[in-house]
Amino acid sequence: MVNLIWKDKKSEDPKVFPPNFFRAFENYIFNFNEKLDKTKTSKFWSNKLFWGDSLEVLYFLINNYEEKIDLIYIDPPFFSGTNYQINIEEEDKFYNSIAYFDHWNNDLDSYLQMIYERLLLFKKILSKKGLVFIHSDWHANHYIRLILDEVFGENRFVNNIIWYYYNKYSAGKKNLPRAHDTILVYSNSSKYTFNEIRIPRKKPRKQLMRVNVEGVLKNVKDKKGHVRYRTVTDKKLDDVWKIPCLQPASKEWTGFPTQKHHDLLERIIKLGSNEGDLIADFFCGTGTTLLAAEKLNRRWIGCDISEYSIYLTRKRILDYHNKNQVEYPFEIYTHLNEEKRILIESGFFQKKISIRRKK
Repeated sequence: MVNLIWKDKKSEDPKVFPPNFFRAFENYIFNFNEKLDKTKTSKFWSNKLFWGDSLEVLYFLINNYEEKIDLIYIDPPFFSGTNYQINIEEEDKFYNSIAYFDHWNNDLDSYLQMIYERLLLFKKILSKKGLVFIHSDWHANHYIRLILDEVFGENRFVNNIIWYYYNKYSAGKKNLPRAHDTILVYSNSSKYTFNEIRIPRKKPRKQLMRVNVEGVLKNVKDKKGHVRYRTVTDKKLDDVWKIPCLQPASKEWTGFPTQKHHDLLERIIKLGSNEGDLIADFFCGTGTTLLAAEKLNRRWIGCDISEYSIYLTRKRILDYHNKNQVEYPFEIYTHLNEEKRILIESGFFQKKISIRRKK
């Protein structure tokens, strides 16, 4: 197997965090619907949103969550060379900030080490039935696949999903429009959860009937030797997903850079998990993964280092809670340093804030 080598590559740097390193500064407990199945874990579990660095959160979780998480999805920095700036309107104030940093000064070694450290911990917290979905694009997906091979093993590769976003504008004149991202899928064992998904066709289609004979698909024939047909209205999901980029006209739009379409995350969660499973996203952005998990009755853990991500995720989850009956309580955690304490006490998360990507 081919392994990548880079400067200062370290396989593990064990860190021990005290049990109270991350503390909840907000929690929401809801009246459970009496019709819910009380044999589930609802009364023992609270969904968790962490405001902090994903590596610190992973080291904090490792003692209690080894082999406990059933699906991990991350949409990390892509090594794009861009820091994503945003315009913020906060009540009567207007200012600019950085949503997240993805400018590495061409230091690919540091970027790969960042990915590697987290994948090593994903391997430890992923359950035996678990899948990990790593979202990337052309900048670094070829490196990330080699790292995944090293950490999980070549034989744990499941799929290379192509997300084809046909509605993204491209101004490039010296290359074809780059209209897809890659989502690499790896398992932690051979007994991973994988649900068949069928998607509707635009119109019914006539299709040959086939039967599996000793591992070979053969045409079904009638008594006269004529092939038989059937009419189908759907088809099995393959590894090319035609889902649009999220547009500002969508009611789900938050204005945050690189927000992913909710249909994409709902499909991933349906594919790789079942109701009651534990989902995690350690670069949660605006919380699309967590909101999809909430809608699909999965438990979740989310994390982001940006206060704007936490603001938007909190708002979206609470808006959903206020409109729907939910099963699991919800808590927000952070390591409360002086800067964060001041921001929390200022009422930042309760303010009316509008966020737009800076042009």
